[in-house]
Amino acid sequence: MAATKKAPEPRFAVGSWAFMYGCDDRFGRGYNPHPLELEEVFDLLAHVEGMEYVAGHFPGEFPEDVEVLRKLAKSYRIGIGSVVAKTFGAKYRNGGLTNPYPGYRKEALETLKRCLEMNNALLPVMKEIARPLGARNCVIWLGHDGSNGLFLCDYGWRWRTLAEAFADALKSVPGCRIALEPKPGDPAEDCFIRGVTAGLHLRAKVDALLPEKERGRFGFNVEYGHVHLEGGKVAESLCLALDEGALFQIDLNDNRKRWDTDHIPGNDNEQEILEAEYWLLHRGFDGIFNFDLFPQRVPGETKKDTRRRFGEHLAECVNAVRYRWELVKRLPPPEEMSSLWADPDETRVSRLLRDTRNRRIEFAESRYRG
Repeated sequence: MAATKKAPEPRFAVGSWAFMYGCDDRFGRGYNPHPLELEEVFDLLAHVEGMEYVAGHFPGEFPEDVEVLRKLAKSYRIGIGSVVAKTFGAKYRNGGLTNPYPGYRKEALETLKRCLEMNNALLPVMKEIARPLGARNCVIWLGHDGSNGLFLCDYGWRWRTLAEAFADALKSVPGCRIALEPKPGDPAEDCFIRGVTAGLHLRAKVDALLPEKERGRFGFNVEYGHVHLEGGKVAESLCLALDEGALFQIDLNDNRKRWDTDHIPGNDNEQEILEAEYWLLHRGFDGIFNFDLFPQRVPGETKKDTRRRFGEHLAECVNAVRYRWELVKRLPPPEEMSSLWADPDETRVSRLLRDTRNRRIEFAESRYRG
């Protein structure tokens, strides 16, 4: 059995993109008629108990001027969870770091390097405002790095190019780690890094290209919803990454396993998420819990009402995790569960989970105080 250690209490972040656009999809635009500006997002989070960090893309929600982010972080005491590298979008439709056109490929790599630099530059203010988990990782999601049909790419070249790009970025910019976010598909039909297992293969290739002192800086930001779409178990994906010391951060959300709808985590697959968070607790995960949301049906009729509803939505995300965290604390630790695993009878599991849920669960409830 893998050695276990208890994790600290969860520390929460949210992706600013949830609130700054129209929540558009291919069937309609303007689902959110009252998008927030960046400073309004900081102010919103400052009024939700438990929200400590915010993430944003560059280029995108975050400006390149790091001083703007420093001032906002200090004014609202909201840390920067990650400056996320944006290497997806229309011009990257054939790939970001693996684009067959050298110009776009170079632009994507330079964006990744700049985001690493921006995260490094923000570290001192994270310490100053007591947000020590901030800006430690540059998250990147390779939305267009994949294949779209058959006989349309050289798979070996794409994988080699991807490993070389990450190694180049890490050698060029010391300090900040890269947290790759796997996804099986969308917008690329078949993403190259569709899950943690493929990601660990890539990690080995990247580390092989790095000097020994730089190895271990490439890891993962595992998103619950993406594992659902892959058809895997969230707990297993997390444990695989944890085994290798490669789980840097997590994205929390949920879906019906058909589409990446980014619901409140636990609303669709609570039992699976409960198992995942059991292992986060007992394997000592100490990274950011980042909510990656798409609150398409949350906005209200006015901007004031929309802000309130967003705040309440975030508070409920926090409460859902805190409730489950207390539940998993009441389950037997792994050393006591070993007898159950030796004789895996689902009758006993059902009884154990029901008995645990029947206990009185108390937790520090988050509220929106706007």
